[in-house]
Amino acid sequence: MPAVSRVLIVTFDGLRPDLITPERMPHLASLASAGALLTDYHAAYPAHTRVQVSTLATGTYPGLHGLTANVMVVPGVEDGVVDTGDYRHLEALDLATGGRALLRPTLGELLAREGRRLAVAGSGSSGSTFLWTRRHPYRVVNPRTAFGRPDLYALRAKLGDPPEPTAPASELASYALRAATELFLDDPEVAVTVLWLHEPDASLHRYGLGAPEVGDVLRWLDELLARMLELLERRRLLDEGVVVLLSDHGHSTPQSGRSLAESLAEAPLAVQRAAAPLRPSSDFLYLRPGASRPGPRDLQPLAEWLQRQSWAGAVFARPEDAPELPGTLPLDALWGGRIDEDTESRLPLLAVNPRWSDEPNAYGIPGTVPALTEQVALRSTHGAASPYDLHAFALFLGAGIQAGAVSALPAGAVDLVPTVLALLGLRVPEHVQGRVLHEVLEGVPGEPPQHQRELVTPPAPASDGNPVLVRERVGSTTYVHLVDSAPRD
Repeated sequence: MPAVSRVLIVTFDGLRPDLITPERMPHLASLASAGALLTDYHAAYPAHTRVQVSTLATGTYPGLHGLTANVMVVPGVEDGVVDTGDYRHLEALDLATGGRALLRPTLGELLAREGRRLAVAGSGSSGSTFLWTRRHPYRVVNPRTAFGRPDLYALRAKLGDPPEPTAPASELASYALRAATELFLDDPEVAVTVLWLHEPDASLHRYGLGAPEVGDVLRWLDELLARMLELLERRRLLDEGVVVLLSDHGHSTPQSGRSLAESLAEAPLAVQRAAAPLRPSSDFLYLRPGASRPGPRDLQPLAEWLQRQSWAGAVFARPEDAPELPGTLPLDALWGGRIDEDTESRLPLLAVNPRWSDEPNAYGIPGTVPALTEQVALRSTHGAASPYDLHAFALFLGAGIQAGAVSALPAGAVDLVPTVLALLGLRVPEHVQGRVLHEVLEGVPGEPPQHQRELVTPPAPASDGNPVLVRERVGSTTYVHLVDSAPRD
């Protein structure tokens, strides 16, 4: 397979695959015949946006890259809290860890070693843009910020004044599109351009799955995509390059908005005592900075209480604790069985997967979940190990891509880096956990890799039912398919 000269990665944040229909998104729905579609494409767990960015950008799961949630509790930083949506928090984490906010190199770093560049144009949070290339922030545009760098103010000036951060999503996304097409695609040093659009995620959170307002946004995104591809074809960029169209995760409808901290405040006293050294954040319970690390026996009343709650599905524990906490699944089973020793300080001691269901919402869209969050105004959410949150969209177009190919072979966010490196003719580092998606490429000899489905159960079974992690494996790469909760009466 000859190498291509450039790759454009376009991500529609939160676009659930079943939202792509001929009625809502006719252009995107029709593109399958022109490219290679992956119908079993997986997000990493948890299905948080910045976790997905980190997995897409490094080709590794959170157990290796070390970014385990949108908001983490990490020792050594101010207040112990890292909000990964804010690039300043990521800079603080780099400062506290000697430049190791991410523990594995990103695609931007890997390209820089080869004398090439990654460019990023994003309309989402500053953190989701910054994570792609924080060590080489020389071709980065986000209408919300210039990241405090004079050169990036100058770069933005070439596009004119950006819209206000509170401007309509269409203005923010259009500005990012202009940055990608007017500044980056013709730059001979830029091998990969990332265009990250924060819709439909923002509208889904605000209005909910199936809402008319979301339908309008999907149609607008489809028109934007059509204009972008028309421009690429006019400039003949698809003759020598590849376009990857992705979403990073799916969505579910929340049934409630009670946070984990609020529920714990109403728990029995013995449970509150067990939780005292821990700090809740979304679905996770982290060790409080400065607190002594409790052992499995100390955590057992809390784990058992969580397993009995109607809103809780599977409970995950650190790999060393799970064998002594009946009914819990080990966290490393979610991440290819590998956790870097430097990631351990960032791991929650316990994680709760909310009890998801296939129940439809008011618009008839299936997939509901109790949202363990303080953001009670959310009409849609994501983060659980449900098929609605973990399944996303992926389509490859352009030079060397099999036109009309439809692959049901499991694939995922972890596969982007190795596939992009292979397209560019560059070596894939050994630490990468993803695989090259040969099934989308033309002229690749040999049989498709072997695929098998695995069931992971708690190392210490509980007496009253156990959750099951359904995991898919292709070669040595694994993907979380879903987690089924333990049965209850």
